[in-house]
Amino acid sequence: MKPPENVHSPDRLEQAPHGEPPRRPIRSFVLRQGRLTQAQARAFAELWPRYGIDRPPGAGLDLAALFGNDQPVWLEIGFGNGETLATLAARHPERNFLGIEVHGPGVGHLLLACERLDLTNLRLLRQDAVDLLDSGLPPASLAGVYLLFPDPWPKQRHHKRRILNPAFLVKLARVLRPGGTFHAATDWEPYAQQMLEVLTAAGDQFHNTAGPGQFAPRPADRPLTKFERRGQGLGHGVWDLIFTRRAD
Repeated sequence: MKPPENVHSPDRLEQAPHGEPPRRPIRSFVLRQGRLTQAQARAFAELWPRYGIDRPPGAGLDLAALFGNDQPVWLEIGFGNGETLATLAARHPERNFLGIEVHGPGVGHLLLACERLDLTNLRLLRQDAVDLLDSGLPPASLAGVYLLFPDPWPKQRHHKRRILNPAFLVKLARVLRPGGTFHAATDWEPYAQQMLEVLTAAGDQFHNTAGPGQFAPRPADRPLTKFERRGQGLGHGVWDLIFTRRAD
């Protein structure tokens, strides 16, 4: 069975100056469908109704109704194959977790992990995270947000595609409750520096838990993925940034 057709929000035309044609928004991702394994195809057919959220673009989510409780909700943006998110959900049954990802095989992989671990506190979306932050979540509804190893878009001409920018932080500040945590990590040092600069510039809304101009040590609670372990073996660095939402 193919993945649900309506899980990725379509491009919506942005307003342009008078007399100019509408512009398509700049995306922080390229939608690569990839080929599903037989197990992943089964996961979409059998497990998506249990764990997946078919949210129309612009629709809001009732988180308490979605999870059946009022436990704090943590969101991971771009969960990849879901290894970290599944581990966190299993480790913290006292929290609810939302995961959002556009890559089909990664979503299928996490659905299988949900089944294997019998997770009850995790729900998945397959759509654009920016639209979710814009209109899908109530204000101050999240206890924490993870942005772990986003695409660094290393070429200069692609830097505009990087997801962490001032406009993104405005959306993030709206949905993150006061005292809530934003945890980003990257293994691309130039992107780490740019992340730190952007977050520091938003110091009226976000507080650096490591101190001004500092990166945070990796918290023990963030699982090491196999890719990160492989990188460490090659001497590659990883930079964590942990900021909290200031009260307005």
